[in-house]
Amino acid sequence: MPDYFKGTFILFIISMALGCSGETKLTNSMLNKKPVFTMKIHGFGTRYRIYINDIKVYEEKNGASQVATSIPLNHWMRGGENSLKLAIYPNNEDAPINEKSEVNAEIYVHNDEMEEQQYRIGGFNFKGLGHIHESALKGYRLETELFKHDDEGELIVHDVRIEKDTLLIGSYDYEQKFMIPNNLPLWAFFESDDVPNGHELSESDFWTLSAELRDHLEIIQDQLIAGDVDEVMPLFEERNSELDKAFYYSSGVMEAKLRDAFEADIPQLDMLPITGKSVVYINEPNKKLASVYRGEKTAISGNYKEGSGSLKFPIMFRKQDGKWIITR
Repeated sequence: MPDYFKGTFILFIISMALGCSGETKLTNSMLNKKPVFTMKIHGFGTRYRIYINDIKVYEEKNGASQVATSIPLNHWMRGGENSLKLAIYPNNEDAPINEKSEVNAEIYVHNDEMEEQQYRIGGFNFKGLGHIHESALKGYRLETELFKHDDEGELIVHDVRIEKDTLLIGSYDYEQKFMIPNNLPLWAFFESDDVPNGHELSESDFWTLSAELRDHLEIIQDQLIAGDVDEVMPLFEERNSELDKAFYYSSGVMEAKLRDAFEADIPQLDMLPITGKSVVYINEPNKKLASVYRGEKTAISGNYKEGSGSLKFPIMFRKQDGKWIITR
């Protein structure tokens, strides 16, 4: 049976089992009202990355730390098919993953302004040591719970895909694709031009592209240092507008938040200089977004003039008709 008809058949069976049609159910579902998706993360004992739709939304680089956090997802998701990926990797290449490590990355949804009523719709629970059933893995266990099919909306989950040695020797990638009906708008970056894959560029082309984005970044930073926030804000118009829509804010809320942050933080910072090859280009795996970094730091970075600490503000670009547009 073709994959398309399999999906349709599964959806039909779920609808019948629940005693109502898919159309009726989705009309009454929080997913077609104001869904707010979040990722709850708890991990310790290993390094890992988490991706939504091939966009890195979290990375833990210190295998010795313990993390418990929650991050918003609405601005990375879309109606229909989405993907969740968990990449686990050891502290050293070709080393075993810590047997006592554990990583939980779970997606929850609640209706806007009703955060107390959260529903778990899926995710990964990785444990470093355990029994493997019907898997090529020999030292690790991956527990997955099927997405709930209930009166809050229909969700269809596919089998987990497992790959080895993608990040480095000894790493494991787990990916699960799922259908989530929702009324989120389609973000511009999903339909933007493909960006170059940094791994496929020659060294010369890579640094040429890095320098092109470095020039954009330098303009932004110089204007911020000079206090010309009004000159900078139009560059973030798409970002601010889309985030307003993603989280059901009134128009202009995110612009005001960003302006306040710039005006409050930039005067307190010694901005890190932009020189030579200090800025590097990195594309996201979905080939729709690219980021600029300065070494291990995000694009707009500075150390506080008084006291310890620093501000880090990431910038992502998408490409449309040959032009780079700030999207995140």
